Amino acid sequence: MKKVALSTKEEKVLTDIVLTLGVTYLKRFTKKELNKFKNKPVIIPSGDYRFFVGPYVVNGLQKDCWQVTLDGRLIHNFLSKINAFLYCVAVITNKYKQSRDIIEWDTKLGNLTSDILYYEKHIKLATDCGDIDRKEIIVNRYIDARLQQTYAQDKLQKTINSAKYNNFRNMNNETNRNEH
Repeated sequence: MKKVALSTKEEKVLTDIVLTLGVTYLKRFTKKELNKFKNKPVIIPSGDYRFFVGPYVVNGLQKDCWQVTLDGRLIHNFLSKINAFLYCVAVITNKYKQSRDIIEWDTKLGNLTSDILYYEKHIKLATDCGDIDRKEIIVNRYIDARLQQTYAQDKLQKTINSAKYNNFRNMNNETNRNEH
């Protein structure tokens, strides 16, 4: 009976060694394969709310908040996943003006959205207090913020559409060149 218990222990030790070697091999292989795409505009999902885009990591913090980091350093919190992806692709493909425009309009849109929420809350408070003058001032600021928000959305959408067009157009051209 002791011999059976000893052989079971040996099997467990051997199983643990094989498992450890297998996990180590898989980690090394995965890291090597991911490094092949480190400087290419390839989007690799890692769960539902985490993506690798070249050297960048895109994490979904909330529905309207996508955090882009590079080597653990925060780059920007974007309002949408597509904005975050296209920013990363633009930087990887050396389209720095386009990447700056995406960040600029995304930031403006985020700030204006926060301002609008603030104004909506304070319009209600001014109405409840019966302060008509304050309410009028806040309503004017609210209308101005709404107009600016519409403009920022249009500019961001144009920038995003341009980025999509440029990226897919270039991919098609590269594919067509390789076929001939």
